[in-house]
Amino acid sequence: MKAILIGTAAALLLAGCATPTARETQLDRRALTAALEPQDVRRTVEKMVDSMLADQEFIQEVGGSRPVLDISGIKNRSTMHIDMTSITDSIRTKLLRSRRFRFMDRTTAADDLAFMNDQALNGMTDPTKAVQTGQQSAAQMYLYGALTEMRQQVGGVTDRYYKFTLNLKDLQSGEIIWSDEQEIRKEQTRSTFGL
Repeated sequence: MKAILIGTAAALLLAGCATPTARETQLDRRALTAALEPQDVRRTVEKMVDSMLADQEFIQEVGGSRPVLDISGIKNRSTMHIDMTSITDSIRTKLLRSRRFRFMDRTTAADDLAFMNDQALNGMTDPTKAVQTGQQSAAQMYLYGALTEMRQQVGGVTDRYYKFTLNLKDLQSGEIIWSDEQEIRKEQTRSTFGL
């Protein structure tokens, strides 16, 4: 019986040692591969939005009116699975924080309509205070863009080039009134150890 207890305790101890541990890492850390990593995306979004906010001619063009923007789906033309909705959210958040723009959010249009209908039909809302349909702001401009990738492999070296392009289009004139791109190039050498 004593041997079974010792064996069980040893097994539990070994199982406890084999349990994976998690730890928080720095946002900016050494690249692990030539693939696009979270810090690459974060820095790219920051640079793109900072570029837009620093363009004095563009800021003068839109004036102090805080124009209403929308973001069309940013396309992923790379071979990687990337959460483009998260990138869109980061761009919108940084631009909103600048207090120079307002944003429409078409992704919640069905929810907006449900809330308005609920106010009109629930009998508890003062009809003079209920929000009516057809009163929301309209986007004057919209952002759109794409992430593209080129990949080349020569011997044991993988070279990856990414380009993130962002454009702002005026809906009334149809003109692109601002545009920028950021490039990321990464290289990975395959280890020859053991070959």
